[in-house]
Amino acid sequence: MTVCERTDHETLTRLLGLFALFGAVCLLAGASRMCPPAWQMRPFGDILRIREALSMFVFAPAVGVLFWLLVRAVAQGRPSRAVEVLMVLTVYFIACGMGMHDPANRMESFYRGSQAKLPELFASVRYLDDALSHWTFWGGFVLGTWVFGLQQLLTPLRGRMGGRWFCGFAAVAAALLWVLLTNLWDEYPKTRVDLCVIAAAVGVPLVFHVVARRDVGMLRLPVLCVVYPAYLGAIAGTLICWAVQGKLGV
Repeated sequence: MTVCERTDHETLTRLLGLFALFGAVCLLAGASRMCPPAWQMRPFGDILRIREALSMFVFAPAVGVLFWLLVRAVAQGRPSRAVEVLMVLTVYFIACGMGMHDPANRMESFYRGSQAKLPELFASVRYLDDALSHWTFWGGFVLGTWVFGLQQLLTPLRGRMGGRWFCGFAAVAAALLWVLLTNLWDEYPKTRVDLCVIAAAVGVPLVFHVVARRDVGMLRLPVLCVVYPAYLGAIAGTLICWAVQGKLGV
């Protein structure tokens, strides 16, 4: 085994381990949002529950730390100063969006009966929930995907990864695809614009790949073996689900 192969092996090992943790965090966060167990509904502070506390103080920081480590792994420990700045912004926007969304969402749900008495306050809470936190998170999501994808295209593996590695990254892609689908297909028509955001996120690295790095095969791009199927699959799967349900003609 050559030095280059050892370097690729180390990179793949680190990436797959971090991606597995990232996928696990995303699945746990998705399960907490969609079908939280009874213990997560216990009070945490004021109107907040353990569910919101987990999102703010466990899942959001974990996503930020893992993203940072993943980008450093893709850059083989040598990200440029510009990439480091963009990484900080990405982590901030994602964590800030998640940190705002869950408390605001809880407030909107808890005080919904007071909407007629306090319409201005309720409108502000709804803005924090459905607009500001939503788009702050998506801004970080898009920026992070661009940083992640472009960094991978600029620093691909030296050789092609084997089939076992590919299957490992495909499993991570399937987990992320499931998380995206379960957050998209039940929220029609609100999530129509979210599909456009996901398309914009995956579109930039995809275009750069086709235009500037078409000579680099997918088996040298483990990150994009996760991003492409998860993002494009989420768009296609959601549209198919809506079409079957007869929603696209509305």
